[in-house]
Amino acid sequence: MQTDKSEPSEPKGAESPTTGDTEKTGLDTQVKEAPKPKGISAVAVLWTFGKCLGALLPVYLAGYYRVSTGLLVCGMMVYTGWKHAREAKEARLKSAIYFDNDQEFTSTGVSKIKRDLPAWVNFPDVEKVEWLNKVLQQVWPFVGQYMEKLLVETIAPSIRASSTHLQTLSFTKVDMGNKAMKVVGIKAHTENEKGQVLLDLYISYVGNVEINVEVKRYFCKAGVKGIQLQGMMRVILEPLIGDVPIVGAVTMFFIRRPQLDINWTGLTNLLDIPGLNVMSDSMIMDAIASFLVLPNRLVVPLVPGLHVAQLRSPLPRGVVRIHLLEAQNLAAKDNYVKGVMAGLSDPYAILRVGPQTFTSRHIDNTDAPKWGEMYEVIVHEVPGQELEVEVYDKDPDQDDFLGRTKLDLGIVKKSIAVDDWFTLKDTKSGRVHLRLEWLALLPSTDQLEQILKRNESVTVKTEDPPSSAILVVYLDKAEALPMKKGNKEPSPMVQLSVQDITKESKTCLTTVNPEWAEAFTFFIHDPRKQDIAIQVKDADRVQTLGTLTIPVSRLLSSASLSLDQWFQLDNSGSASRIYINTVLRVLWLDEEHIASGVSSNMAAGLSEELPQQTSPHPSFATEGLLRIHLLAGQNLVPKDNLMGGMVKGKSDPYAKINMGGETFTSHVVQGNLNPTWNEMYEVILTQLPGQELHVEVFDKDMDMKDDFMGRLKINLKDIIDSQYTDQWYTLSDVRCGRLHLVLEWVPTVSQSDRLEDVLQFISKQSYQNKAVPSAGLLFVYIEQADGLPVKKSGKDPKVGAEITLGETSRKTTVCDRTTSPQWNEAFCFQVRDPRKDSLVVKLSHSWTLPIGSLVVPVRELLSEPDLVLDQWFHLDGASPESQVLLRAELKMLISSKCPGAPEKAKVTLVSDPSPAQLKQVTDTVMRSSSVDTPPVETVVSSVSLHKDADVKEKAGDVTEEKLEESPSPAITRPAHTSPDLSFASEGLLRIILLEAQSLVAKDNMMSGLVKGKSDPYGKISVGEVTFRSNVIKENLNPVWNEMYEVVLRPQPGQEVQVELFDKDMDKDDFLGRFKISMADIIRSQYTDQWYTLNEVKSGRVRLILEWVPEVSHNDTLDQVMQMQSLQCYQNKAVPSAALLFVYVDRAHSLPFKKSGSEPKAGAELAFGKTTYKTKVCDRSRSPQWKEAFYFLVRDPREEMLIVKLSSAWDQPMGSLVLPVRELLSEPQLVLDQWMHLDGALPESEILLRAELKILNSRMTEAPQPSVTGSKKEELVTITDKTSKAASEEEKHSQLPTHESVAAASKSTPAEPSAIHTASDTFPAAALLKEPTDAEEHPTQSNKAVKGDTEPQQIQTKCGGLDDLTHATELKEIPKAGEVLPPHTKPSQDFGKEGLLRIHLLEAQKLVAKDNLMGGMVKGKSDPYVKISIGGVTFKSRIIKENLNPTWNEMYELVLSEHSVQEIKFEAFDKDIDSDDFLGRFSIKLNEVIRSQYTDQWYTLNDVKSGQVHLILEWVPKVSSSARLDQVLQLQTLQSYQNKAVPTAALLFVHLERAHSLPLKKSGKEPKAGAKLILGETTYKTKMCDRSNSPQWNEWFYFLVRDPKHQMLLVKLSSGWVQPIGNLVLPVKELLAKPQLVLDQWLDLDGASPESQILLRAELKILNSKMVDMISAGTLPCAASAGNGQVKLSLSYASQERKLIIIVHACRSLLSQSKDGVDSYVSLLLLPDKTKATKKKTAVKKRDLNPEYNERFEYDLPMEETRFKCLSVSVKNNSSSFRGRDIIGQVQIELAEVDLISGVTEWFTLKDEAE
Repeated sequence: MQTDKSEPSEPKGAESPTTGDTEKTGLDTQVKEAPKPKGISAVAVLWTFGKCLGALLPVYLAGYYRVSTGLLVCGMMVYTGWKHAREAKEARLKSAIYFDNDQEFTSTGVSKIKRDLPAWVNFPDVEKVEWLNKVLQQVWPFVGQYMEKLLVETIAPSIRASSTHLQTLSFTKVDMGNKAMKVVGIKAHTENEKGQVLLDLYISYVGNVEINVEVKRYFCKAGVKGIQLQGMMRVILEPLIGDVPIVGAVTMFFIRRPQLDINWTGLTNLLDIPGLNVMSDSMIMDAIASFLVLPNRLVVPLVPGLHVAQLRSPLPRGVVRIHLLEAQNLAAKDNYVKGVMAGLSDPYAILRVGPQTFTSRHIDNTDAPKWGEMYEVIVHEVPGQELEVEVYDKDPDQDDFLGRTKLDLGIVKKSIAVDDWFTLKDTKSGRVHLRLEWLALLPSTDQLEQILKRNESVTVKTEDPPSSAILVVYLDKAEALPMKKGNKEPSPMVQLSVQDITKESKTCLTTVNPEWAEAFTFFIHDPRKQDIAIQVKDADRVQTLGTLTIPVSRLLSSASLSLDQWFQLDNSGSASRIYINTVLRVLWLDEEHIASGVSSNMAAGLSEELPQQTSPHPSFATEGLLRIHLLAGQNLVPKDNLMGGMVKGKSDPYAKINMGGETFTSHVVQGNLNPTWNEMYEVILTQLPGQELHVEVFDKDMDMKDDFMGRLKINLKDIIDSQYTDQWYTLSDVRCGRLHLVLEWVPTVSQSDRLEDVLQFISKQSYQNKAVPSAGLLFVYIEQADGLPVKKSGKDPKVGAEITLGETSRKTTVCDRTTSPQWNEAFCFQVRDPRKDSLVVKLSHSWTLPIGSLVVPVRELLSEPDLVLDQWFHLDGASPESQVLLRAELKMLISSKCPGAPEKAKVTLVSDPSPAQLKQVTDTVMRSSSVDTPPVETVVSSVSLHKDADVKEKAGDVTEEKLEESPSPAITRPAHTSPDLSFASEGLLRIILLEAQSLVAKDNMMSGLVKGKSDPYGKISVGEVTFRSNVIKENLNPVWNEMYEVVLRPQPGQEVQVELFDKDMDKDDFLGRFKISMADIIRSQYTDQWYTLNEVKSGRVRLILEWVPEVSHNDTLDQVMQMQSLQCYQNKAVPSAALLFVYVDRAHSLPFKKSGSEPKAGAELAFGKTTYKTKVCDRSRSPQWKEAFYFLVRDPREEMLIVKLSSAWDQPMGSLVLPVRELLSEPQLVLDQWMHLDGALPESEILLRAELKILNSRMTEAPQPSVTGSKKEELVTITDKTSKAASEEEKHSQLPTHESVAAASKSTPAEPSAIHTASDTFPAAALLKEPTDAEEHPTQSNKAVKGDTEPQQIQTKCGGLDDLTHATELKEIPKAGEVLPPHTKPSQDFGKEGLLRIHLLEAQKLVAKDNLMGGMVKGKSDPYVKISIGGVTFKSRIIKENLNPTWNEMYELVLSEHSVQEIKFEAFDKDIDSDDFLGRFSIKLNEVIRSQYTDQWYTLNDVKSGQVHLILEWVPKVSSSARLDQVLQLQTLQSYQNKAVPTAALLFVHLERAHSLPLKKSGKEPKAGAKLILGETTYKTKMCDRSNSPQWNEWFYFLVRDPKHQMLLVKLSSGWVQPIGNLVLPVKELLAKPQLVLDQWLDLDGASPESQILLRAELKILNSKMVDMISAGTLPCAASAGNGQVKLSLSYASQERKLIIIVHACRSLLSQSKDGVDSYVSLLLLPDKTKATKKKTAVKKRDLNPEYNERFEYDLPMEETRFKCLSVSVKNNSSSFRGRDIIGQVQIELAEVDLISGVTEWFTLKDEAE
């Protein structure tokens, strides 16, 4: 890297770009040229004459003596050759002399200018990117546009908000110039994690920028004219996704503050402004330069759905603990007597890591100070962030500089600990001793106790002790904050404090719903003791808007040590809340990898001791395998036409599949429109958002480009969610065609016990492309090597590793020269046969010189725990000490069709159907006699995402579809079905998991010194079906009380396996197992017993196993239904009353399709929430299926079976509704006959058999844990305090179980002799237990029952969440003289409030406020609306640049009916500084209450123009549930832009008193308070004085969205700290009460048996007028929802035999223009090839809500209307040639419309593609 050390200054001439060339030329002149003579030398003249005479003399002598000319020529040639050789030799000598001098000069010159060269010259791993600079130059004008927007919309508001003096600041000119930023070098980091790309850009910018700013208040103008910026910017591209644009977001920041130089204009004037006069030029530049310096980041999301807050403020990479120990040989700066006497220094150190700065104390008069101080810094980015240490001498005036040093913290991360002396630079002498420790962030508390003990032993001289964790608080937003005094909106900010550290958020101006989106980090010393204190304040820091305290210890028990939720604010409004995400990470120093006396190797950054295991990234081995099975295609488009298209041909189709960057191409099927490929492909993928599977089909052509035949896209997330999908997919962008695909996200397991089954399953597979399915995935992480041999030349090697498995090879990067290279890279391989494959690792120097190799047979992993091998391996062919550290992890791939596959891998549904249904589908398909055995084993069946069981045809059964077929021959119709003998032979196994005892304790604390408990849950497996119970927290004697049912066909060898586990954060602990033979269960029919757990020390489980007998009569149905009502289970299971077996045989005389061809009939059977599908038959009007199904029936008197027939699942052909109660009157409960189909032809029929089997259970009473032998009519009370305490403790340790319910007493209030009886539903496990040393038997109360009473019938109620509140009146024997009131006495105002619903629809003709060019060009506005009533204000969203905005938002408010308030509406234009006023109006509340419902336009006052469209409704309340279903339907039909959901009811709760509350642990009476919770709304009562019978007499109201599912929770506590008891009241219980009112005493759960609370809960259904608009089709329309709506009237005139269609109007049409659209409506009756039925309305100009009111008639017989489809298109008459013609369409099947009665309805317009 370039150093910051200053170099000696150079002459100005050195700055010239041609300086080096000039100096080099001068050197050549000196070396090559001799000094020139000053005059003519006589000696030189004589010497020249002599040489000429010597040259001519041989010629003269040769002629004189007549010598041969040839001899003369030969001599001259010899002389010439010698002369040439001589000159060449002299030239080489001169060249060598010159090179030596030149080399010396060049090295000197280069060293001088080295720091001026760009980074790509200095570093070989930094590349020059001229192409990028050309791109930047091209896009620079658009960058200028973005910067202008950033300055005006983001920076300017923040500056204005920072000071009252700058509220009028604005940017008057922003011009980024024409000189673009340049990237002088770029470096890519390869050692980072796989899911990101990390780049370092060395940027240089010398721009002719011109930015002018003006502060109008002080008449000040200033600006910038020229900017120079140089620095290294880090760019992170993450996350990487498998679809365009590949990168999910771009994050940019400077790790270190860049060098910034700004040429200011008018800066002196600017600094004269109050508030800025304390600032300097450097301070301004520092503030601007740190805008993008860590921890600040600029995040640009490229795809939707990303967590931008996590990208903007990610968790730190780690924490570095810095020990500043000492220094030595520091320079002496303190001299005395004017330097005559040398002194020492008073040194202190300043440490910096990014913006984090620490200053040590100074040591007086020493050159070897010993500080011994410790600091902790947060590291955001490694490599890159550096530790800077500067040492100074403390002086009274100016401190003297003593030296500096730097260290890249990436070295500390690799070394874990660095303990070394660092030489100080820029000084004569001195060094500093530092110890640096890398603290990793752990997401678990496993090491917390060890860390706290270690920190106690650390002694430092700083005030702060070592931290054990860091806390990151993501401050998101708040809602419904209270108003300021004067009913003004506050400007909220947040103060977050942990211990004595307080941090502040930014201020959100004038809003009660602020959004901060900021992150804060705190160091935590002890998470068990510290709290997070949060205060929401106004900007003045005086008024507190709300407070919140979160104990950090609460995070220790949460998942992943994080809380991500809404928190209710204290000391705030009733609905005020704040959304916070808090993340705790434990700081762990991995001492195992640190040798004693650590001394870091600074060159390599590694500690001397080698790690024993690898440390891969958490994303390692998280990839999965997608298996794609391309089966066949059908009805593809013909592309090969003959004779110029006169003769229609076929196609030669092939498919291209693209997934995750890989492309697969199938083989070409010649001349076939229904090809069969049967090819399989596999691709390894990482689960990233946005990935899609792309499939395209082409027609292969020899001479030209292949023809396109369609495409389809499938979201990877849908594939992963469904795990297994087998279906036909329709091709898009073509007329017809579909593909049959089987897509499987293959589950992985880390066990080898299923290997044989997997390999056997693979051996049966055969595919046309010869593909072999993978049996497993091998993940390899190669971390480093050590002790490698050096090269023969003595140099260290440049090592790279090649990893090979089978035919697949991967290569690592090549490291720099070292014998201990580090790669830290991961790879994944597909394993065909783990018993035979081997992994080969070859190390070499630059891929040429072998160094060593390693062979690891994959079978060695099969015997390792979790199939993982993580260790050092010795290398063959290298030095004895040469070794490589890698991790090999094998994961077996178990297909859902593999025998013995886990339940989750079989079929995964969105709504998780019961395993019985899954088994049912498989059995059904295998019973079907119409499915031929395929030649290739593929998929038999699958279940779709909507619980549909699609039985698909196999690849081998796909035949070429004929375009035309002859009618089917006549078939003799059988009178009855002929099912297989195995039909209806299944039975039902009912399993009730009650409780367990004496389980093994697995959760030990303090390393096993303190024995804990366990969090047990059970797994019950029956064949391929697995059930899992809920988790009981901290209990060795859990009570589950859960019921499961599974339908089975008895098979030999079947077993029920029960396993218990302890739920942990990482891996669950084993608590035992046992198995029960199905044969024994069927033999005994009913078993209730304890089973001892095997393979553990202790533990037993109580189960009820029943093979439920089936009877074919309804004599016992009433007893079965009564027993069903008495049973209640914690998992909400309802016992089945019967089994319904259905056999679908065939159909007859089905109608033709609209095209005239015969249908491809399939039948869909729906029963309750269960749906099955038959196979799709070939084209025929008399299809045969011969398939069987079964259903679980809860109530045979209410449920019904629905059979829907359709052609290829798209065109309906008829339906059948069969109420199950009809079977109850049939002999043997069997119905076997032909049945007519509704909605089809009169002769259309279906033949099926429906057989009902009543489940005659032997259970005579509801099963209870630990059933006692006491009589049910016996009076039971617990008087022994010890037994009572034990019972309460057991209650608190369990989930809510069955509670005692007292029988109703008919005694009057004057008779205090009410009887308290314990029903048989009381949990005996908590009441009567086996005596131990610490427990006694509970004794019976000796209280006598006064009066003559008869034995009363006990009501058996359930203690689950649904029935916790079932109780009766007057349940407790009161104290003498105390008479408890039977009902509450609320005030007269109780329940009198009503609900005001405000629907803000749209506005028109608003005033334009945003004018351009000083008002010369008229602009628009950015309107929003404020609605105020009382102290509540609602604010709509902002609509950008629109004078006719559409909001479609809804608000609700509960108000008193007698209120005289006004509803105030104000419209504003959103601006950067002050929002402009757009008008106001007000409406009196009593007028709204009087009119009940108002839908009208309101004119804005105080402005020129503008109207607002509102719907105001004072919603009527009714005390009847008759209209509840319509009200809930209204919720589903309405959708608002602000995500509001209309309230269905108001719940009024009056809390009067409680009695017999338990005492506190200290023996004192409690200070009781009650907290009421419904949904996200919470209220608190006052806190009463000490009493066990507190009285509150307070009432509250709640908005209820869904009364059928929501519940009221009442929690009683003492001082809001110690829980006393709670009550759960499902709102649906009120629906069955008279007047929807519940007013009585209710038992408290978790308190004493006699503890009760008296309350009144009153439900009021909100009977909105909009409910009546549903049938009329006049619901208010969201103005911009979709493409708009069209209102039509459809009817049939029987006498005229005409179809009548009236086009009334359209509303909210979609338009690209703000001025409206020229529209008309076009009608067409399909099918109509000639378009003879086409009709259209007149054109309505420039109107988005046009009215037509035109009537159209069609001459059409009534019987033909059922085959017609009305196509309605709304078209744009003014569209251009390239523009969009159709605004929207709707197609109406006339068979589904009651034309005789006629309908008038609004129809939603859709796109053409839809």
